[in-house]
Amino acid sequence: MYIDFSRAFDSIVFNKLLAKLAHCGISGNLLKFISAFIHNREQCVVLDNCFSSVTNVLSGVPQGSVLGPVLFLIFINDVSSICIGESKLKLFADDVKLYTSYNVNVTNCVNLQLSIDLLSSWAKSWQLCINISKCSVLSIQPNSKSFIHHPYYLNGIQLSNTSSVTDLGVLVDSRLTFNLHISNILTKATQRVGVFFRGFSSRHLDLMKKVFITYIRPSLEFNSNIWNPNKKYLIDKLENIQRRFTKRVPTLSHLSYLERLSALNLEPLELRRLKFDLILYYKILHNLTCIEPISFFHLHYPPSSSRNPAPFLQKSSNFNQSLQSSFFFRQLDCWNSLPLSIKHLPSLPSFKRHIKSVDLTTFLRGGAFSVN
Repeated sequence: MYIDFSRAFDSIVFNKLLAKLAHCGISGNLLKFISAFIHNREQCVVLDNCFSSVTNVLSGVPQGSVLGPVLFLIFINDVSSICIGESKLKLFADDVKLYTSYNVNVTNCVNLQLSIDLLSSWAKSWQLCINISKCSVLSIQPNSKSFIHHPYYLNGIQLSNTSSVTDLGVLVDSRLTFNLHISNILTKATQRVGVFFRGFSSRHLDLMKKVFITYIRPSLEFNSNIWNPNKKYLIDKLENIQRRFTKRVPTLSHLSYLERLSALNLEPLELRRLKFDLILYYKILHNLTCIEPISFFHLHYPPSSSRNPAPFLQKSSNFNQSLQSSFFFRQLDCWNSLPLSIKHLPSLPSFKRHIKSVDLTTFLRGGAFSVN
């Protein structure tokens, strides 16, 4: 369930913010400094050197400042305490998600509704306005045949159901296929390629490489740990953006795809996404994230008499077949194949350096190594 606050940063009431800061233990000169920072601010509109009349700012934290987002996070942080039962709440700045798991028992659905009611009460008490028209319910059911269509209400208004929603830049669909997201980023990358070729007459190798790695490739890789596909046709569609772009470098057009990448010192996009996954595996297993490894991974120790007595990762006991292509399971074999000396490196930078020298091509599913 996605909750949208209207003008959240601009709606913070000064005295309520100061009360929360005091509750957090901030006092004395520091509290006075923050009070002076948010009070007595003025604003006006400037258009073509014409200035509107100046008006006082009566609420909100200063946007564009370093302190503003910190103050907002302190103000909204206690909203996570409103959850009932199995309901949970996640925050990222002013993006709020309420969620729960469900089965044939509707208890969790009822508790989620109670949590929504408490969230509404919390917002009213702290004078934040929820934009109901922008709130939505996404029911994720990867392969479930039995599905509970439970209505949810906010301030007496039924929240709309949606089959997909953009969450921090990733289009999440109810089946967790991420096909829509991949289609969107392919369209975006193709449009950016078109913008470059229509807007620049130069086809200099260095210019084209710089444009690709700074303007086009990021749109094909953002948050790839979430949506990295395991279907060959999607892998190839993503790879074809780089394949076709490098083909249009005049001095390299006669070369094969891998020869072009070598000349440009680039890697196949699929290989880059694989390395991104392995880097996140390392971070999780070395407790460099907030993700608990035991929730998804089980470290298995073979008998000492086995040919390969080194421990390796297995799927945890709560593994669901519908998660087969998810980040936590799709690269298990690849991770297990890494030398122990690399998996146990003491720092993330050293792991990133050493992973470059490992041959991972046997774990690629796409056609990156075809001739063209």
